[in-house]
Amino acid sequence: MHFNKNSRKTRKIHNRIYSAVLVFALAASLAAGAVSVSPTDTYAKTAKQKRDEAKKNLSDTNDKIDDIKDSQADVKSDIAQASKDLKSLMSKQETLKQNIKDKQAEVEQANQELVDAQDKEEEEYKAMKLRIQYMYENSTDNSLWTAIIESDGLADMLNRIEYVSDLYQSDRQLMDQYQAAVKEVEDWTVQLAEDMNNLLALQDEYEKQQGELNTLLAKLEKKKDQYAQQLAAAQEQAKDYQKTIKEQNEIIRQQEAAAARQNAATYDGGGSGASGGMGSDSYLQDSSYNPSNATSVSGAAVVAYAQQFVGNPYVWGGNSLTNGVDCSGFVHLVYAHFGISTPRYSQAFKSVGQPV
Repeated sequence: MHFNKNSRKTRKIHNRIYSAVLVFALAASLAAGAVSVSPTDTYAKTAKQKRDEAKKNLSDTNDKIDDIKDSQADVKSDIAQASKDLKSLMSKQETLKQNIKDKQAEVEQANQELVDAQDKEEEEYKAMKLRIQYMYENSTDNSLWTAIIESDGLADMLNRIEYVSDLYQSDRQLMDQYQAAVKEVEDWTVQLAEDMNNLLALQDEYEKQQGELNTLLAKLEKKKDQYAQQLAAAQEQAKDYQKTIKEQNEIIRQQEAAAARQNAATYDGGGSGASGGMGSDSYLQDSSYNPSNATSVSGAAVVAYAQQFVGNPYVWGGNSLTNGVDCSGFVHLVYAHFGISTPRYSQAFKSVGQPV
């Protein structure tokens, strides 16, 4: 039960503080004259909302611009790499074309040498046939027996046999050489044909890679153009937001100036009657807290700032909106936040406010 009484007491104190701030914010004339929430304040608030929204949109757009620029840098790097690869590939293709040309010359040379070797083989074959035919036609049996029978002696016979044998052996060696030459040239032409096929296959592969790189470059160039368009649109949008911010700032400035003039007029018009019922105590005559300069601070702003501290501890003579303060200190510190000087104690507030 004691706890409930303390709770009610605390709430009562808080309510008194809050009420004091509301009354003082709406009734005190201070440097702003009679602080009030007017249509001008509402317009300024709307302009601030538009400005703040434009600022947020501008920040988001700037982030988008940064992302687009990063993407542009990536695409630019990819284009540079693809172009480098294409240039290298084209250089390889030129080398390959020369290799194919050289290989084609080798193939033609090999084909000619093959024809020549085959012709020589054919000629030797024909010559051997003629020699065999001649020897056959001019002997009773064959050249070997003729050499034996017609010899004048053993030495002559051996010479004749050796001659015939050498003749056969020479023909055989020549035929073997020509056949080997033909076989060598044939093997060479086969190898050249295989080499040529490999070169042509590599040429096809290079052409395929070139097509892929050209396709990639076309896509990258398209992306590059798209990013350029997106960047231009985002930058134009950013300019619009900057324009909106500038326009709303001007509206805010004009509305706050109008509010200041309105508050000053209200203060000047109602100040003469403020001393009628204030008493004659010396502290009531103290004008040091009643400045003549106008301010653009609105009552709504004062109340909004004060509301966030309602519910904090009440401490008599305290000077902290967070850790503890009394009623007059609360009002004094709230207005001090806006640069407005007020008395510290409640008795002196009569000299700075305007009755409503």
